[in-house]
Amino acid sequence: MENLKYSDDNDRSYGAAGMAIGLVVYDGEDMLASITLDGDPNDMVSMSPDFYFAGNPGVSAKTAWNQILKNYNLGIAMVMSNLLCRNLVMKRTGLSDDLRDTLHSLAVEEGHTSCSLDDDEIDRLFDKNLNYLTRVFSHHGVQSVAHDFASTLLSRRSLSRLDVIEQLASLRML
Repeated sequence: MENLKYSDDNDRSYGAAGMAIGLVVYDGEDMLASITLDGDPNDMVSMSPDFYFAGNPGVSAKTAWNQILKNYNLGIAMVMSNLLCRNLVMKRTGLSDDLRDTLHSLAVEEGHTSCSLDDDEIDRLFDKNLNYLTRVFSHHGVQSVAHDFASTLLSRRSLSRLDVIEQLASLRML
């Protein structure tokens, strides 16, 4: 999808900053392994093996379902956060209708594939997450943290999970 491509490393650093912030605000930083600007843009954020939950006969169906739904929500939140950080924070614009529609299409496709969610369930989650994350990335304190994170990532090129947590610790105080 052409409208999701990065224009340069600065754009990539803000996208990665957004994904990291999204993980923190959704309490998913334990799923993060590392972030790098080098290599394939689709592999910028490396997740721990727990994120790729494939099922376990030792857990109940309810527990497995809740984990799959949590991972779906985290994945969609990361994509939304990427675009919101790039647009609201870096470019100081809102999401275009075209970008919102692209995000929604991704959420629907993944919701059907990974969770077998109905369209109305996907729409509720999508709207709730997009509204919440728009408020998050519109907050002056979060924008300041995002600028600092993107700058640090741009200069260091790669951050471990612990580096990311350290860089984003101030989010807990906002």
